[in-house]
Amino acid sequence: MSKSLTLFEHEWQPFAWTDGDLALLERLRLSTKTDVLKATIRKGKGAIQAMQHVGVVRLGNRTIQVLPKIYQSRDAESEELKTKEATANLLRMLAYAGELPVREHELAPLIRQTDNWFEILTRLFATHLREEWQRGAYRNYQTIEEVSPVLKGKWDIDEYLKRPERRYVFSVSYDEFTADNQLNRVFRFVVERLWKLTRDYDNRQMLGELRQWLEEVTLVAQLTARDANPSQLTRLNDRYRPLLNLARVFLDGGALQMAAGDLSTFAFVFDMNQLFEKFIAGFVHRHAGEILPDELRDCDFLPQSRGASRYLAERGQRKVFQTKPDIVFRDGLRFPLLVDTKYKSLDERDRKLGVSQADFYQMHAYAHRYRCKRVLLLYPQTVGASGSVRACFKLEECEHTVEVSSINLFIDFSRKADRQKFITELRTSFSQE
Repeated sequence: MSKSLTLFEHEWQPFAWTDGDLALLERLRLSTKTDVLKATIRKGKGAIQAMQHVGVVRLGNRTIQVLPKIYQSRDAESEELKTKEATANLLRMLAYAGELPVREHELAPLIRQTDNWFEILTRLFATHLREEWQRGAYRNYQTIEEVSPVLKGKWDIDEYLKRPERRYVFSVSYDEFTADNQLNRVFRFVVERLWKLTRDYDNRQMLGELRQWLEEVTLVAQLTARDANPSQLTRLNDRYRPLLNLARVFLDGGALQMAAGDLSTFAFVFDMNQLFEKFIAGFVHRHAGEILPDELRDCDFLPQSRGASRYLAERGQRKVFQTKPDIVFRDGLRFPLLVDTKYKSLDERDRKLGVSQADFYQMHAYAHRYRCKRVLLLYPQTVGASGSVRACFKLEECEHTVEVSSINLFIDFSRKADRQKFITELRTSFSQE
């Protein structure tokens, strides 16, 4: 497997791109509707620049990995060690954000083998699906409708009488206990695409084995993340929830759709703004008992304003300008706290701390629309900062405040002591000042 070129967000490195590479980058842009990578000229030579997404991009026979910018200037024994640390923490952030089936004891040896986290996620998916399939494939009753020379199940007599030329066959429907259901079709689709994309020998072997095991399941032509909706899970198949979440990660990342017809290029990328938001929500929810102060523990915890979004205005009979804080705490009709995450840098030298005018206007609107006295803005701590930032802006002519807090992500989430430090930081941020 060829070694990847590693970039950090917005970083550039020399890259002898060709007209073919430019065409591939344009295909990526059209498919993902954003610039994932940008070909540019630096110091008179070709270069490639990462944008706001992290992930893995393949251009022909070259692979480019983009990691979070918060690690870009981190001191480490070597670039390789820094890359492995960033990869490990990125995977753990994904685990908190999407409940991926990441077990700590298997993560470390995987990262020692490769720092390409697309291959790591592929290995996790293949390993866990194989384990679950060995326990027994999920089967349920599916209604089959077909034309059969044998009368079985329910006979559609009306259809039979309409088609006298087919008097020797019957239109029937019956229930069959089968593994060919929507859940397993999602798994087979992901297995098939990953088998074509992986360049890791062990991954390809495991996925090849799974392809054989899943032969009884229909291979559909195309799937999207919506087809991996968790609503299809029941108490009988809930053990597949982590795998379905991981399948949705692959489908969300865009790689499998890109790869359907041409394997010369694909992008498996995440917007760090969204990942940071989901990570904070997942971490707070999992450690709520240790993080939340007493006044918030009995509140409804609503990520992405689930069931609590509001509108700022009406035009005619229609509501417009919807507000959706990242995390809403609701106590009956009251909203004690709203939280919004911003994957941006703060500037302690600025009297506004580098909080953008647009972001502050947004928080001002949240505070008034929800009649919420506390709105919290959470930022990642930047490299070189003297420590966590804590600040409070009191809004004019009211008792509402907008609080700003940065949190340190430069920790090893596999270590209990480091996780405890992170929990303490979040508890301080969530507590009333």
